[in-house]
Amino acid sequence: MVTLNNPLKEQLTKNGYLVAKGLLDDHLDLKPVRLEYKKVLDDLAYQWYSQKKIASTYEDLTLGKQLCSILNDYPEAPYYEHMDISLPKMTAKSIKSAGYGGIDADSLMHTGPAIFSLLTNPKLLDMVEQIIGPEIYSNPVQHVRINPPIKNIRKKLQKKSYGAGLVTGTQWHQDQGVITSDADNSEILTVWIPMTIANIENGCLVVAKNSHNNGLVLHCTKTEKRPQWKQIEIPGEYVTEDNIPLEMEPGDVLFLTKLTKHCSLENHSDDIRWSFDLRYQPIGQPTGRAHFPGFVARSKHTPDSVLKDHKLWRNMWQDAKYKLIEKNESEYFNRWDPEDIRCA
Repeated sequence: MVTLNNPLKEQLTKNGYLVAKGLLDDHLDLKPVRLEYKKVLDDLAYQWYSQKKIASTYEDLTLGKQLCSILNDYPEAPYYEHMDISLPKMTAKSIKSAGYGGIDADSLMHTGPAIFSLLTNPKLLDMVEQIIGPEIYSNPVQHVRINPPIKNIRKKLQKKSYGAGLVTGTQWHQDQGVITSDADNSEILTVWIPMTIANIENGCLVVAKNSHNNGLVLHCTKTEKRPQWKQIEIPGEYVTEDNIPLEMEPGDVLFLTKLTKHCSLENHSDDIRWSFDLRYQPIGQPTGRAHFPGFVARSKHTPDSVLKDHKLWRNMWQDAKYKLIEKNESEYFNRWDPEDIRCA
């Protein structure tokens, strides 16, 4: 068992990140998630095969090779809509009509028991507890990122949309920069979990060492047109710290402060790079996604408040989706001014 001793905790405070090597067991903790996601992709493959979009289901292949084969046949396959563990960020009908994933009744996400078990994994929460204390809330800003080789991704998906940051490299950003300002004083901890080897070739994370000491910096939308649909990024001149690529193995876990600048590289390998990014915070603090549901993952003060049933978690997300649809409003989570002259 990995424990967070004082030197490791000091590393998080000093450098803005720490890697807990071998915190999770690849077989016990990660294999159930792999099997669950393989079933999701197999079901999608049968559907697309019956629609004559792909030449085979490729079900005998590993998830990564299966997905690459599917994308060779069907480059537009919207697999990420079925696999992400969050809803899209926007509700505007104009976004959906443009094909960019606005929330409607057909919006999908994955809320299976294995991923819920990962969110509530005791070894993971033990580490989180040593950083933020025993009253732990699972923040709903969470994603899966299954990044195919860049050669398998259609060009326009690389440049736009809700899905772009989930299937390609992410731009330089701070996690505080992608939440609403009401959570600026919340003690949000990012937890990044690789499901595959993560290295420079296939798109590991890169952190800017000590960057959390410099506060929240400017973030810009990638284009001036339709900024709410794009990834946001820190302009290069605001990333002046040493860049550290973090090559990791399945079972390793990365912890980041909300102010640590980081990005991920593009995948130039022949297989997928797969990871989860989760977030935790003390109970009672704003999450920066008020319209999305979090839950109590651990509490010594009120243990009965801990959510233990993945079906209830799934229902919470369903309820949130339909409430947003009923409001019929544009809920954007972009806190930055697209007209900021510093982004020109």
